[in-house]
Amino acid sequence: MEPLWPRKSRETKKASGTSKGPETRKSILAHSLRVAASHGLAGLTIGRLARDLDMSKSGLFAHFRSKRVLELATINEARKIFTSQVLVPATGGNDGIERLWILCDSWLAHIERRVFPGGYFFTGAFFECAERSGAVEAEINAMAREWWNSLKSAVLKAQDRKEINPAADARRVSFDLNGILMAAYWAFLVEKDVGIFHDARIALLAKLEGLATARIPAGAFKSENAWKEYLRGKHIQEEENPLSALRRLGGKKAQFSAHSPSIHPPKKSKSVLDNLKRLTKKLKRNSGAG
Repeated sequence: MEPLWPRKSRETKKASGTSKGPETRKSILAHSLRVAASHGLAGLTIGRLARDLDMSKSGLFAHFRSKRVLELATINEARKIFTSQVLVPATGGNDGIERLWILCDSWLAHIERRVFPGGYFFTGAFFECAERSGAVEAEINAMAREWWNSLKSAVLKAQDRKEINPAADARRVSFDLNGILMAAYWAFLVEKDVGIFHDARIALLAKLEGLATARIPAGAFKSENAWKEYLRGKHIQEEENPLSALRRLGGKKAQFSAHSPSIHPPKKSKSVLDNLKRLTKKLKRNSGAG
């Protein structure tokens, strides 16, 4: 997969006395994100970036007035990437246990694809900043809370859908799932074996199987392929029965107009037809008598 930011470039100087403005700022942020992901926020300094990008410190200060402003901008950029790669895929019309799976699967996938070069940006930064106060630390903690709350919310929605045992503690379930993800990442850093991500997904499915209600067949959890096949079949069924899918998503009963091609006008009741027949016979008899 192509990186989500441009390659390091030394083209950041002013040309013909005119600043490149947004383009230069984007290049600075792209490199600062690489540095922070590989060396932590502590390694992010104006001097280092100026040397790496062949800029003057004053040139950098023209875009970021201080190291703190640079750090906040870098964190915000990383947050946008994490949201688009991990959180957004789980909101594409999916719900219940499928949303929970997509959250975990997308988290593993963004590590596999090395969306952030070097170490996982928010894990390192979170442990560095979790017990400190300040604007930078608040932003890092906010991102961690957003992930944690997304996980718990997905568990609760799966329980509302009766796909996960309602007696299960959503906080504990989130704790266990997040633990599998973190353990997989640590093991990957130690062993450098991409097969660990497959093992992690099998562990996730085993955990979900232990929590799932009878609404989901046990065979769906036997392998990644079996799970994906189950989800495909579920989507096909929902496409064939869109009204059922709408209700499942919390929508109200669909109101169809009288002109809808799929809705037939109501049939007249038997009593109404009988009355019409009797009236017709009576009119005929009166007509004959006249």
